Amino acid sequence: MASKKARRIRRARRQPWWQQISGWVWALSLGVVLMVGGLIAAAAGETEKSIDPTSPELVAQGQVIFTETCAACHGPNGEGDIGSPLNGSAHAWHHMDNQLRSVIRDGIPNTQMVGHKDHLTDQEIDAVISFIKTWWTPERQRMQRTGRHPMG
Repeated sequence: MASKKARRIRRARRQPWWQQISGWVWALSLGVVLMVGGLIAAAAGETEKSIDPTSPELVAQGQVIFTETCAACHGPNGEGDIGSPLNGSAHAWHHMDNQLRSVIRDGIPNTQMVGHKDHLTDQEIDAVISFIKTWWTPERQRMQRTGRHPMG
């Protein structure tokens, strides 16, 4: 029996080091690398493309959709009524575009904010966000885009 063990040891020594490492170690290492890469990309702001509030066509489309779909609750100028203000006087500009998309698309559970995924396309939701951003100051737009803002 000792000779069988000795053969296994000799065979293992002839294999390159990467073949001697267990599969689960490789899987764990790959997971760590992907996680770190994702964190670096998120820190660099590369995970999401910001919605452009300077496109006249997108803003015009967003204004029409906002007036028809959102103004009844959020007010014609985003000042808030039933829904929260969106004009920069409250916290809407603290949220990144993907969060704003999610709220418009899916709503907020246990509130009066209903989701609009059944009648607005992703492009129309982006148009609404583009229009809402026109109410925000350039400084708030910059802070919203980068995710760097005072939480106050």
